[in-house]
Parts: sequence; C-alpha cells; structure tokens
Amino acid sequence: MDYHDLLAGLGEGSAHPGGFEATVQLLDSLSLPSRSQILEVGCGTGRTACHLARHDYRVTAVDLHRGMLEKAVRRARRERLDIRFIQADATALPFPDDRFDVVFVESVTIFTRWRAALSEYKRVLKPGGLLIDREMILSGRKTEIMSHKLKQFYGIRTLASINRWKRRLRQSGFTAITVHEHSRSMGRWGVDHDPYREMDMTLLEDERVQRMSGMNDRLLAKYGKRLGYAVIEAKVPLRNE
Repeated sequence: MDYHDLLAGLGEGSAHPGGFEATVQLLDSLSLPSRSQILEVGCGTGRTACHLARHDYRVTAVDLHRGMLEKAVRRARRERLDIRFIQADATALPFPDDRFDVVFVESVTIFTRWRAALSEYKRVLKPGGLLIDREMILSGRKTEIMSHKLKQFYGIRTLASINRWKRRLRQSGFTAITVHEHSRSMGRWGVDHDPYREMDMTLLEDERVQRMSGMNDRLLAKYGKRLGYAVIEAKVPLRNE
C-alpha cells in the first residue's frame, strides 16, 4: 500500500491544501463560461468533477488510480451526473489537440514528470484556453534528504518555488500567467461532510495505515514550514499571438 492507495481506500475527495471548500471558492472566483469543456486531471474520487457537472459544465475527468476512478464513477451515478471518466496518465492524455476550454488540476503535477504533464495540458487546450493548477510549492530550503523522503512516502517527483513554476509554464508555451493564491505554509483545513464518500472502515484498524499516518505527521512536522502552495492560472496563446 502506498500513499495514493491509502487515499483511495479512505475515499478522500479533496487531499489538497484548503480542501474542497477552497476548490469551491476558487471555482466561484473564476466565473468560467457556462457549458465550458473542462478536463479535470487527477480527479480522484470525483468530488470536484461532480461539482463542476452540477454547475452546467461539460466535464471529462481522468485519473491513473483505478480504485479512485471506480469510486468517482459510482459517485457520479448516485448524483445522476453525466461525466466522462477515463483512466489515464497526466503525461499521456488520450485526447486530440485543442479539445478543452479549461484544464483543471489540483495536487497532481508534482507527482508527474512536469515537462511532459505541462506539454500535455497545453496540447489538449484550445487556443485561448486556461490551465488552472493548485500545487504544493517549495517555500524554504530544499535538501536532498527532504526530497528523497517526500518522494519515497508521497511519490512527489518535483518540488519547486512559485517563481520556478512560472518559468516552467513560460518554457512550456503558456502566457498570461497569474497567481490566484500563494501561501508560504500549507495551512490547515477541516474535514467537511461528504455525503457520497466511500470509506473502507477496516483501514482504520490496519497497522499499515496507522504507521503511514504516523509517518505523515512526522514528515509534516519536520518539513511543513518549508512547504506552501499556490494556485496558478495560465493561458494558451491564440494562433495570432
């Protein structure tokens, strides 16, 4: 069992800074046009995808973890929402070029090969399309042992400052880069009520889960002050730009 297996088993629907409440507030602030074609990359158990679909967006959602995706499909069925779910890797999206108006990502890109992921986000976006990405960022000094431990436990492949993320987006061909939120700490978020959450209750007594929970607490206590988060919006230039 790894960290992502644990989240899937627990039915976690918003394992990112700020939680689901922050997602809702962000989407409200963006005021995306009705009926926009939105791709959510790394949809997890489908909570955000369902929220988007309820608000009249045409939603496609992908995730690499089959257990997460199965719960997302069941959530959408219970809510009677029309969402296209596909098992796929963020670095090899199974869609044609210029397909979506918006690519929405939360706490996913840091687990990927970032060059490939950003290239794919740009490729599937229409000219003038928007990338919205909320990610953990580096806000203090990074050491090799810190990088190793975060990769080993969480699977994090890249950890960079906000300025480096902006440079990476420019290098990948994005323009009009805007930071919507930027915090030098991860902050805290409460557990809100999720009526469609599917949790494997046997995990609560599983010794592996207890060990992982303890390790998570120790890592955050040791490295949490060096970690923050940001929400970045970036645009795919129009053909004549």
